[in-house]
Amino acid sequence: MARKSAANPMASCIAEGESGYVMTLPASMQGETATQIADAILSARTNALIVDATAVERIDTPCIQVLMSAARLWREDGMSLTWTGRSTIFEENLDTLGLSAADLEVGDANHA
Repeated sequence: MARKSAANPMASCIAEGESGYVMTLPASMQGETATQIADAILSARTNALIVDATAVERIDTPCIQVLMSAARLWREDGMSLTWTGRSTIFEENLDTLGLSAADLEVGDANHA
């Protein structure tokens, strides 16, 4: 069962799946939601995590920083963090910061 906090509106974005946790990112990920997104992601720590960013229409740098930090934590924990999809906006924002989707992947077939 997913570890959710009723006080965190982002908690509904994450759920326990068959092989770990699945998180569907919301359309708008503005800076003020970064802490809530971090809390939701951390509720899945020490488990495999699959993230879907296909709905993302707006994402600010603080939220990308949260996702980068999550990738680092998952790497340190030896767990996989993979992506099922990324919107064009999401990809463009990563590119603007000099990042790629590979920077956010951990433990899939292409990344150690």
